[in-house]
Amino acid sequence: MKLRCYYFATVVAAVLAFGWLAQTTPVRDWKSVIVLGAFAFLAETLAFQLPLSGSVSLGFALGFAALLYDGPVAASLVALVGSVSIQDVRDHRPVDVQLFNSAQLVLSILAASEIFLRLGGLPLAWAGQELEGAAALSLGAAMLAATAFFLVNIALVGEALALRSGLPLARVLREQSFVSYWISFLTLALLGFVLARVVDSAGWIGAVLLAAPFVIARKTFRVYLELSAAYADTVRSLVQALEAKDSYTRGHSERVAEYSKAIASRLGLAAAQIERVEIAALLHDVGKIGISEATLSKAGPLNAEEYAAIREHPAKGASVLLEVEFLAESAPVVAAHHERMDGTGYPMRLSADSIPLDARILAVADAYDAMTSSRPYRAALGHESAVQELTAVAGTQLDRLAVDALLSHLQDCGAVQES
Repeated sequence: MKLRCYYFATVVAAVLAFGWLAQTTPVRDWKSVIVLGAFAFLAETLAFQLPLSGSVSLGFALGFAALLYDGPVAASLVALVGSVSIQDVRDHRPVDVQLFNSAQLVLSILAASEIFLRLGGLPLAWAGQELEGAAALSLGAAMLAATAFFLVNIALVGEALALRSGLPLARVLREQSFVSYWISFLTLALLGFVLARVVDSAGWIGAVLLAAPFVIARKTFRVYLELSAAYADTVRSLVQALEAKDSYTRGHSERVAEYSKAIASRLGLAAAQIERVEIAALLHDVGKIGISEATLSKAGPLNAEEYAAIREHPAKGASVLLEVEFLAESAPVVAAHHERMDGTGYPMRLSADSIPLDARILAVADAYDAMTSSRPYRAALGHESAVQELTAVAGTQLDRLAVDALLSHLQDCGAVQES
């Protein structure tokens, strides 16, 4: 009920705002606006999905171009046309959802229009003799207008998703990673700015000629998402294959990945490096696929031959990853995750800074989870005992900064204390 009321309020607000502006800022160049609207419809048809059923479309650039070229009413009409796709019709999208989506886009573009005009921006179709002066000050106003669109859009969509999922708004915004789309919005805003200038100088034919880059950009987005999905599926398949063989370590890789990510974050690493650490952690034991199940699940002490086989798993894992191009960068990390700071580890007896930082992080996460998990040959240690062990070997076997980062994370998370 709350969600339907929210949808209704958004639609009413959009209708009232558009009705008021339609009386004061009429469209000056209908032909160009119709062309932009047609491309916006196409762009929405080529949109891609977000995790909680939202979507990102290249249609924003078309609506933004309409704003910069012919003002808020033109922009609203382009956004409205671009809010409906052929797929929506085929999927029999609920009417209230469709109306809300159209309304929130109209409100977002109108908010952007208000900012643009109040900052002295002048739509190109309105400029007349003032064209050169207007063009000189429009870019800054346009970028701030794009920011306004972005903020209003994520607020409206985020609240709808929160009501639909029953999750807090803050969590929805975090899980959707809306902030990460800001760079994409900025890029699309710049494309819209260029498109508006092309339409102004070359008319609707210029808009048609510039359509190809939008299609290419969409294709790039789509390929990136498909590769990311394939990447994730490959990682999951490798981890599942390993855990099916060694039931005692089921869930170990996921936990180590979580700990590694937390440590990397605490150490202030860049987002790309944090992601690399997480992937390497998920795959750190993949070399155990080549070790017999009898050795992996043996309840007693290992003999010399079995111990030697276990020590080969970092190198074997690295070899597996080197065969997969998009996983190859994780190979050196997997190969070194059993090296020690004092040089007594294996397989290469690396020491200190010669061990990759990612591998040092992984070693700490792996050690903690191994100690706090039950194995065939011993029971799990409690949290306090594991912390004491980590503290004792920090600086000799394990990287001290990585150990401190993990302990800080566990303390903040309220790790269960040993009774």
